[in-house]
Order: sequence, then C-alpha cells, then structure tokens
Amino acid sequence: MFDYERLSGTNWVCVIDNIYPVLKKEIQGTDGFLRQTKRSNEDHRKSEISSKIAEFRQTNDLSTLDFKINQLANQFMDINNKYSSILYYDHINILQTACFTKSKPILDSISRFLSATSNTVASDRLKALVSRVVNESLSQANKSNAGEAGENLTRAILTAAELVKDTHYREQYKSKEGSDTDFAFPFVENGEDYKVELFLAVQLSSNDRARLTSSELKVGAKPFVFTGNGLDASKKRMKDIGAQIIEDLKSNRVNLVCYGPELQAEKARLNNAILKAKSKTEKQKEARQILVDRLEYFERYTMSISEFAQHLKKRFA
Repeated sequence: MFDYERLSGTNWVCVIDNIYPVLKKEIQGTDGFLRQTKRSNEDHRKSEISSKIAEFRQTNDLSTLDFKINQLANQFMDINNKYSSILYYDHINILQTACFTKSKPILDSISRFLSATSNTVASDRLKALVSRVVNESLSQANKSNAGEAGENLTRAILTAAELVKDTHYREQYKSKEGSDTDFAFPFVENGEDYKVELFLAVQLSSNDRARLTSSELKVGAKPFVFTGNGLDASKKRMKDIGAQIIEDLKSNRVNLVCYGPELQAEKARLNNAILKAKSKTEKQKEARQILVDRLEYFERYTMSISEFAQHLKKRFA
C-alpha cells in the first residue's frame, strides 16, 4: 500500500506517478468506481431522455422541425450535464462516503486517508490526482453521450417523418464489408447492399475526417451524414468543418444534413468572404477558390433537417 504522507515530501511527483496507473484501473476499469457510480444514476438519466423523446413524438409539423430538434438537443444536453456534474464536482465526497470492497484496495485506502489526515498538502495532491483520473474518463463518457444524443435526435427526425424502425428503415446495418452504418433505408436484411437506397451516418460534431469518410457509407446508395454542428448544444459550428473534410464529402457526393439556420448563416459567411477575397497573387486565388468550392458544396449537397425529413417521408413513408 502507498504511503500517502510522502505526497508532501520532495519526491511527491514520483509517488504520484506510482499511484496513477493503479488508481486508474480502480476508477476507470470495467467495474471501476465511475461505472459503479454512473450505474446508480443511469436508469434515471435514460428515463428522462425517454420522456423527452416521448413528448417529441407529438411533432407532426415538419416546417418547424429544425427548431424543435434544436430544442430537443438542448434538453438532452441539460439532462446529461446534470448527471455528469455529479461526477465532475462531487466525486471526492462520493469517494469518501462510498463503501469499497477488497477489489478496490487503493480507493479504500485513499478514502480512509482523506478522512483521517491533517496533512493538507498531501490531501490536496491526492484529491488532484483522483480528479485527474476521473476527468480523463468523463471526457470519453461525454463523447459516448454525444453519440447517443446524435442517434436519438435522428430517431426523432425519422419519427416526425412518420417512419417506423424495422419497417421503413433499420439501424446498425451490417454490410458484407466495412463498418456498420447507423441507419439504412428502406428496411433490408443485413448484407443486402444492392437493396439499400440511402445510407445515413450520424456525427453530432463533424470534425473527424476519418469518421465522415469511413466505410459506413457504402457505394451504390445515396450517402448522407447528419451533423449537429450549429445546434445550440454543439460546441462546433459549420465553419469549423475543415476544408479537407468538405473536399472529401464533395468528391464522394456525400450529402450533409444540418441545422437550417446554421446552414444559411454559413452560406452567407462564405458569400461575404468571397466578395472580400482578393485574387492578385496565386496564393490569394487559391484561397478564394477554396471558398468558392466550399460554397458550391453547401449549395448543392446540403439539406436542412426539415428538408431531409420531408424527403424521407415522401420517399419511404
């Protein structure tokens, strides 16, 4: 067992480095402290998410769907933040009041040390270490929640378009090769790529080029990507999608589904930038052409959420 009092000594960094990998396993493991703590709240979180989805099922006006999806995304974010905040800001109190088994001897010893010690320097450094390990894990958990939110928003769009799972479309379609695709239209059996008319991949924040050009979007059917860029709940805007990503999407004729007001704002931004762009030098001409190509993509290969829902309803409902 570690001597935590040494955290106030001259070699405290070495002590931290020795504790870190063992502590990480007990906190982040498959049956670690964080997973156990999250499980105690997960049913409540999912119940609140399900309640919001159930309320949304009353939506039948596709003309206002962009705004309603934006509202729903905000509700998902508020629910997820409420439960993640418990772990972000109260993990030390939870740790000190938890009852650990012999399977987590380090956490047990840390809990007992923090409750008994008067060594504030050692205590502060130990708490900082615990917070570091917790926050590393929560960063990954937030990505998982974002992925879940993206798929739930997509399901809400499909419900508004009067599409029924396993009748008009299927989820996690398995092709004979490549990755699973989030949504495939119409409903077909796995491996029947030749029957698929439309593939839809979901990315709440479309800044991962590999994700957008992945093997999810198979050749033969019309490829779409739904992005949350521009929604209030997203940290990224449409302008944050890099030039290389746009080039890849355009060359593969991948259609982007996005929040309508943000799409219009990006088109306006590009038009304004093109008007102001100079074309005296070769470098300036190249920079201007990138803007022109980007605008062309957003004018030819994008749909608002409302437009996409109407397209799906007309074709598949």
